[in-house]
Amino acid sequence: MALLILSQLVVRAWMAAQRELFQDDFLYGSQALEMPLFSAEYLVEDRGGHFMPGAMLLHGILYRLFPLEWGPFAVVLVALQAAAALAVLRLLRVLLGDRPRLLVPLAVYLFSPLILGAYVWWAAAMNSLPLQIGLAWVAADAVLLVRSRRRRYAVTGALALVATLLFYERAVLIVPFAFLLTAVLLHGEGVAAPIREAWTRGRALWIGSAAVLAGWFFTFTLAVPSEAVGSATLAQIGQLTSITVRSFVPALFGGPWRWADIAGSPAADPSPTAVTVSVVLLSLLVGWTVLRRRGAAWMWMLAAGYFLAGTLLVGAGRAAFGVSSVLPLAYRYFAAEAVIAAVVVAVLLVLPLHHPGEGGSRTRVVAGRVADGIARRPAGARAARTALALSTVAFVASSLWTTVGYMDVWENEPSRPYLATAKDSLAAAGEEPLLDQPVADHLVWSLMTPWNEASKVFGPLEDRPAFARSTHELRMLDDTGRMRPAIVDGGIRLAPGPDGGCGWAVSGGRAVDVSLDAPLFAWVWTAELDYEADRDGTISVTLGSDTVEAPVRQGSNTLYLRFISGGDELVVTPGSDDLGLCVREGVVGNIALR
Repeated sequence: MALLILSQLVVRAWMAAQRELFQDDFLYGSQALEMPLFSAEYLVEDRGGHFMPGAMLLHGILYRLFPLEWGPFAVVLVALQAAAALAVLRLLRVLLGDRPRLLVPLAVYLFSPLILGAYVWWAAAMNSLPLQIGLAWVAADAVLLVRSRRRRYAVTGALALVATLLFYERAVLIVPFAFLLTAVLLHGEGVAAPIREAWTRGRALWIGSAAVLAGWFFTFTLAVPSEAVGSATLAQIGQLTSITVRSFVPALFGGPWRWADIAGSPAADPSPTAVTVSVVLLSLLVGWTVLRRRGAAWMWMLAAGYFLAGTLLVGAGRAAFGVSSVLPLAYRYFAAEAVIAAVVVAVLLVLPLHHPGEGGSRTRVVAGRVADGIARRPAGARAARTALALSTVAFVASSLWTTVGYMDVWENEPSRPYLATAKDSLAAAGEEPLLDQPVADHLVWSLMTPWNEASKVFGPLEDRPAFARSTHELRMLDDTGRMRPAIVDGGIRLAPGPDGGCGWAVSGGRAVDVSLDAPLFAWVWTAELDYEADRDGTISVTLGSDTVEAPVRQGSNTLYLRFISGGDELVVTPGSDDLGLCVREGVVGNIALR
């Protein structure tokens, strides 16, 4: 067991070593640097329907200590994976005891491709790995409570539920799963009324958990506005569910074996043959175990119910965003299902066999007699054990193949080289300030403005020029992170000035209205002003409601300013009565690479 877990952690460490902070990692990190860490504004507000204060706090602490540094996040990532593996091992030991067959469901969990998408992106892992830990812990406590009736398991189970709910709202499904799991196990033991017995024996945990969930739902409704939860239609949810099933089933057998590259991010791309074969194999497995094991049908229905409920939760919150055809393919929402898959295998191994003499359909009786005859023969029993072992090895090998292919696609994701190049470029950029600018879309989406601004993302770096509203050297980072000269592209030019060769004369401390050839609508604009000043000083320039104060230098120079506004004129005011300058010409437009 230890060797198996260690092997998985080696694979996970290899995966983490190839990754980098990505998208929401920068968004949440920049917010953690600017907002009070324990404020509702940072912990719960504007999280796209998520309620995850525990995850946000963990991220904020790490980012404040190690801004823009992936190494510490990778260490915590592997540590969380180790904790999840140990929690699942505990659950499997509760279900199976310390027997060699425990290695089968443990391998299913440890190497399942279902966790890939949730692991390699920190913003997903900080939700998903605590969910795995909480699911495994609460389920184990529930089984132990029902078996022993020791109340301490009710206390630890409820506390684990509280902790997990702070990291991921999908933790609301843990208690129903744990309750029905205990009922399935009691049914397998021959208990006449398993649901009632599961309630009676575990009442302390169920009541405590109900109180916890009631408090959580109340807090959730206060903290998360209803419009943020999602407004998906039934058709959108149905489309997402259909795609989810097709991408999910191959992963149960170590697939999908093939990945598509969508802007550098992997998406499952199983072939139609792979999907068909996987569905057939799953159907045969379900049918055979239902015929052979008492309670297997209930276990399969429980697993399917959890999968469907989780899919509906994701669909309700995300299907309306226009990405329902991509979400399931990223394997970002299947973390809990990896634990469920291991539990299904473990329970199927522990459920008692249907004996040939038991009642049931003719098919069940025939299947029971055939299997019983095989099991009674030493060679048949050995063959069954060998088949199980070989199937497990094949699953692990298939999963590792899928994992390597998955990471191969991530090598094309440009954020990691962009970040490294940008750090070097900023360090070598000199002291002239940089106009603030959006970073590349693959680092932080433009929809996240203003958190996609370079000053927000690279602000924590010490070795860089200042970000300012004005500069005498217009530069910008390109899509690879290299610093390059820039220009003001297109836009509206300044109207010819009334002062001959001077253009627009500014002096005596008086404001001068510099007209534009046409009005500008409200936007993020860059102004280029060619001026000549008689001395060093400062000016303030206003466009609409936005004013920028900027230094000017003696002689002929070009000044660049950044505005977030609109209007039909620039109002230029000298910073002192003795400063005189001529604004000869200029343009207001968008910044672009030269």
